[in-house]
Order: sequence, then structure tokens, then C-alpha cells
Amino acid sequence: MKHLMFVFLLGQIGQLHAKIWQVGPSRSYLDPSAVSSLIADGDTVEIDAGLYTGNVTKWFANNLVIRAVGNGYAHLEAAGNYSEGKAIWVIKGANCTVEGIEFSGCQVPDHNGAGIRQEGQNLTLRNCYFHHNEMGILTSNDGVSNFVFESCEFSHNGYGDGFSHNIYVGNVNSLTMRYCYSHDAKIGHLVKSRARFNNLYYNRLTGENGDGSYEVDMPNGGQAILIGNIIEQSPNSQNGGIISFALENQSHPEQQIILSHNTIVNDRFSGRFLQYSNATTLVKLVNNLFLGPGTLLQGTSSAMDTTHNIWLTNIADGMLSDPANYEYRPTAGSPCVDAGIDPGSFNNEPLTALYAYLHPLGRTARWFSGLAPDVGAYEHLTVPYRTVEDETPLTGFSIAPNPVEGNRILTIQTKQPLASETTAYLFDVLGNLLQKLELLRLSRNSQFHWQHWRLESISLIFKDLGKGN
Repeated sequence: MKHLMFVFLLGQIGQLHAKIWQVGPSRSYLDPSAVSSLIADGDTVEIDAGLYTGNVTKWFANNLVIRAVGNGYAHLEAAGNYSEGKAIWVIKGANCTVEGIEFSGCQVPDHNGAGIRQEGQNLTLRNCYFHHNEMGILTSNDGVSNFVFESCEFSHNGYGDGFSHNIYVGNVNSLTMRYCYSHDAKIGHLVKSRARFNNLYYNRLTGENGDGSYEVDMPNGGQAILIGNIIEQSPNSQNGGIISFALENQSHPEQQIILSHNTIVNDRFSGRFLQYSNATTLVKLVNNLFLGPGTLLQGTSSAMDTTHNIWLTNIADGMLSDPANYEYRPTAGSPCVDAGIDPGSFNNEPLTALYAYLHPLGRTARWFSGLAPDVGAYEHLTVPYRTVEDETPLTGFSIAPNPVEGNRILTIQTKQPLASETTAYLFDVLGNLLQKLELLRLSRNSQFHWQHWRLESISLIFKDLGKGN
């Protein structure tokens, strides 16, 4: 496991915004629509948690942060209303971030009423909940946008015609999903994306009791990297395909799909775990666990790279913790234990699973405890899975190279002065201290170097001694 895990315990200076607008029953502005036409680029809108019935709107400003404050979601229930015949919110501005908002019940004449219709470039969603809409989220086809969905839930979306889905991302540059939970779609897909680059990391994509279709559909192909996901096909699924790649057209220059450390379960009587077009240039599968009946691979690729995967047609043979309740952690006797291999990298992107999905909408650090990594999305541990370490965004440091492999020099450069004496600790995964570095009031753009003969499975922790950590 040649990788570094970075944990930063340092204070940060918050980003300054032009203006903060407060919305809620006790505020000057009672509903989000009351401020949507007043805000300027770069503003922040804070919406008190609670229910907002029938309030729909559109957002034109760029670089907005729209977030819930207080205990719980700010819940936008459509109650028969919609904006522009499209959605509860139509976001026309670029580079917006939405956090802690719940969207439900949108229905429109065209039967694709969404929680969000994204028409501006780029969008980041964090801790949002989309449910019982005709479409969870529907985006544009601008070819350039990058979308990031993090710790969001999508459930019971779909009109029931097979053309509306929990998630529908158009022909854009990239979709990155991590720590999300998409489940119980109504006839449609859990994730449908026409993006050129699809990066799905540590998500739970489970059909469960729904009657959806594909769990993951990437009809235009492109480059898809799936790491550490739990993917389950419902016994009631309308379509036997679980992961579908480039079956509609092959409009992107790349036609490559890479799966590492996923657990993929078919609870249907039959199905196809991975199906792809004959134009696919690479299918790479390493350390994946496939459970259930059906066809493992369907399609023709000019290059196949498969190693250390396990396919068991009888789910019980996986010896997992509780498959009936979508708990797929290996027990001590599981054939997954120590059955994997270092997955290496693809285009300089590491394929090692650094985390595991932690339900709901979270993650846990994946600690490799045996002689080799386990196959699938989880590692067998004799102690309970840990919640993920506290992390500070990497705005205060630049790290190169990241990850570090072999005999290399690690350079960490500060982007702002450190207020007090700081110590860097390097540990291996067993908790053994490898090296301690005293950093005395590093000034802006200071650098230090650390070299070790063999960097494998190391954790790096910064502690600001001036703050009592």
C-alpha cells in the first residue's frame, strides 16, 4: 500500500464574502425567493433550517454559497410550484455551492421536474437531500462544467417513465461523487452521467426496495474511475444491467473504465455486472468483489487488465457482515481477506482505496491490517471502523509529490505563516512513530524536506503547539 495520508490540524482563515443574506421565519427575508434577485456575485445566503412550502426560485449570481444554518436541512417542498417549468431551483450562475438543502416533490408538465436544474457552469453540492421529485438533479450539456457532489442523498426520484432519474448529469467535462447515497429510484437510474470524466469514490449506490434501472449509466463513455463504492441491484430492478458504459454512443475521446476496490452485488435473479460498448479501449478491474448471479462482463474491449477480483454467485459465500441490510464488511473467514494486491495507479491517479463509505453520507479511513489489502469496498478489522480523522482543507499547504511512492523526497510548502511552533509527526499504519519534525514559526513560502528510504502506508499529522493540540 504505497500511499500517504495527510491530516491537518491547523486553523484556517475563512474566505471573505461580499455579503451574507439571512433567510428564515424570524429574518427580514422570509423565503429564499425574497433574496434571489437581490444578491450579487460572491454573496452567501444562509437559510434557517426548517420547512419552506411552495417556495421556488432561480439564482443568477455567480460564485454563490447557499447553505442551511441551524439544526437539520432547509427543506424546500415544491407543493405544486416550480420555477420556469423546470425545478424547485434553477441555478443559472456559475461556480455556485449549495449545502444542507433538501428538495422534494417537484412535478412539472414535462415530467422532469427536478430539485435543481443546473444551467450555469460548475456546481458543488454538499450534504443535500433530493427525494420524491420527478428528477433529483438535472444539468446542462455545456461540455465544460465540473460538478462535485459530496455527502448527498438521492432517493425515490423519477416520474416512472424510465427517462427520469435520481441523478442526471449531461454532457459536461466531469462529475465527481464521493460519500453519496443514491437509492430507490423510480424506474430510472441511480446515477446517469454523460460527462467526459466520471470519478465515483466511496459512494453507496443501492437499489434496495426500488424498481429502478441501471445503478450507474455512463451512456457516452469517456473515462470512468470507480473506487471503493458499494453498488447493489434491487431484486425489483426493471433492467438487469448494473454498470453500463458507452452503450448509447462514444462521443468522448477516451473510452476507458477502471474499477478498484468496489463491492458490486446483484440481488436480482439475473443481470450484467458490467456491460460496455465494443469501442471501449480499456477495461481495468482490480480488487473488486462481485456477488450474485448473472454475467460478469458483456462487451469487447481492445485492452483488458483484470486481476485479484472475486466473483461469487452465492452471496452468502462472501461471508460478509449483513448483506440483507447492505452491510458488506468481510468477516474473519471471508475469502476477501488479504486476497487483494496493490492496485497501482492510472494516469498518475492512485487506485488505492484510502477510505470506505460510512453510512450515512460519511467515510472512514481505510486501514490495511493484513498482509495484503482485502478485496472489495471494506477491510476486515478486528476493531470497530473508525470515524474519519478531522481534516482542514489543504489551503494552507502545497504537497509534492502526492502520493509518494518509493525512494522520493516529500516537499511541503506553506502558503501562509504558521503562528507558532509546529511539529509534523509521521506514523505507519500500526501507530509507530517514524519521524518527528520540529517546525519553528515557518514563514510564508517556507519549505522543508523529508526523505525516508521506504515510504509505505504512512500518516502525516501536523500539530500546532501554540493551540494546545
